[in-house]
Order: sequence, then structure tokens, then C-alpha cells
Amino acid sequence: MIFQQSILLAAIGSIASAAAANSCTSISTLQCQKTATPPSLDTSGDTWSAIETVETPLTAALTSQLYTPGNVKIQCVYDDEQVYFRFQVPGKYSFDSTNDEKCAAMSEMFQIGEKAELYNMGNCPMGMGSCSGLADCSEYLVDVSPHFELASTERAVIYEPNTGTGDDAIANKDDEYAVSPYCRNDDDGSNAGNEWYGAWNFATAVAQQRVVSDGEDGYYIFEVSRSLTTPSPETDVQLVPGKAVGWGFAFWDPFETDNGWTDSGHYVTGCSQDWIDLILVTDEPTTLPATETSTAITDEASPATTDETLGANGKTSSAENSFVHASMYVVSAFMLNILL
Repeated sequence: MIFQQSILLAAIGSIASAAAANSCTSISTLQCQKTATPPSLDTSGDTWSAIETVETPLTAALTSQLYTPGNVKIQCVYDDEQVYFRFQVPGKYSFDSTNDEKCAAMSEMFQIGEKAELYNMGNCPMGMGSCSGLADCSEYLVDVSPHFELASTERAVIYEPNTGTGDDAIANKDDEYAVSPYCRNDDDGSNAGNEWYGAWNFATAVAQQRVVSDGEDGYYIFEVSRSLTTPSPETDVQLVPGKAVGWGFAFWDPFETDNGWTDSGHYVTGCSQDWIDLILVTDEPTTLPATETSTAITDEASPATTDETLGANGKTSSAENSFVHASMYVVSAFMLNILL
């Protein structure tokens, strides 16, 4: 019996360790303060130093496994015309001017449709497999932009918007919309355009501007900005100070496979399933998104550390809870079998 109890305790310990390793706690809000001196997108970080930084985990979009190199750091401000984002993602450097998949990539995603989910890029039931059901998916629409792939770009260079289409033929920081992973298009309406500015870089513990070799540890820097409103509200989120909008960030790791990243292999915020409420802060009360899955707005006071951020605004992934419950069921069955 002692031997059987030891086996049982070991099994429970293994489950607890696995659950802890796969635990995800996400911020629920991202607050962008208004600024009179907008930051530069030169990737040096000098003009961002006074802007609050928050951290949150990244998890695999389909499996919810944690991105082990670390959390994404996020900064955000806005002025009367533009919103500005800076992201820092830890990882190893890789760049190949002939292959996007051997370079890092990033995207933001904004909720437009009331039923749109972070999971599955809107997750429209009629949009799985093709765009044939696009007309029936307006309530699931998401703005996927900028979708920034790097092979045609250079470090620390600012790439500008373009008109006529969401496709960026120069820098491949496309302005897209989607209702599912199977139905994603460049903005293509009568007033379509790409309103995003973007730049990227890679920094190591030694320096930011020097030549970096593939495989070196450090962190990717992405700096992007866009006008608060655009001429194509059907496919672009319109950002209104004081009105929260569902938001998420995605990162493609060039070391996901030997051949680079895969489309479905990206890592996302929100523990792979929850929107983060993006708020352009004003003195007026915040209006929440009209969706059943919206999370509550927390106090406006900004936490001093990542641990405090996760404690105040955090939520635990239900994927982790499901794992624990299923595993405990197995252990319970095992225990019952031993006792019998």
C-alpha cells in the first residue's frame, strides 16, 4: 500500500508541475494615455522611456502552450490623430531576405463584430474552410493589422502607409480583415488603404544597432502607429477615446520549426482565448465593447511591476483549468483502482 501511495503522490506532483508550467495569467486591459509629444518610430526607445510598460504572456494560438523565452512588453500612447504602439518580444535572432518564415513576424488584431472572438480570428462558423460564407459573418469581423512580415525590410527603417489597398507591396506590413483563419483578406473596399507606419529592430545585451548573428539571444522591437480613424470603417477598427475595444497581439517565432514559423504556429496574448480591452484613456467613463465576453475595467492606477499587473488585472486561462480537471479525473480513477 505504501508503494501504491507513493505512485499516487508522484502522479499528483507531476500534474501539479505540468499545470504550473502551462499556467497563463493575462492582463485584461491595456490603457493608452494621451500625449502631447508623440514618440518616434526609430526603434531606439529614447522617446518611449517615460511611457508606461506592461507585460503579459504569449501562448500558442491553438495549444495554449506558453512562449518560454518570456513575456511581451507593451507600450501605448495616442494623440489627437494617431495611436502608437511599441512591442518588445524576447527570442533568438533570425533574418532571411528571401524567406518571411525565417524572420520574425507580428500582428495586432482588433474586434469589430460583436460576436468576434480572439480565438480563430473571429471564429465565424460560416467562415471555416473558405470565404464563401463571408456575407453571413459580419458579426465576427476582426481587423488584423498591421500584419508585419520582415523579409523585404531592414532594421530601424520606418515604412509608411499606402493607398488603394491594404496590401503593402514594399514592407509587407499589410492591413487585413478576417472572420476566420480560412477567410483573411487585404483591405479591398472602395476606400481601402493601409494607414500603418512601422519599424522593427533587434537588440541584444551588448547593443542594438550592431550586426547580429542568427541565433543570438535578445529581443525583437516593433514600433507601429496608425490614424485613430480611417476611410474604411467596414474593415478597419475606428478608435474613439474613452471607448474600449477588444484587442490582441500575435508573434511568429522563426525558430518554431527548422523551416521557420507556420501560419497556425503563432503565439498570442489573452491566454489564446480572451480579448484585452484596449482603452484610449480620457477623463470620461469608459464604454465597454458590446460583447458577452468583455472583461471588467480595472482601476486606472498603473501597476509598478509585472507581478502586480497580473495580480490586479489577471485572469487564468481556462485551458489550464481544463488540463488540471482532466488530469485530476485520471488520478482519481487511478486512485480508485488502487483502493479497490
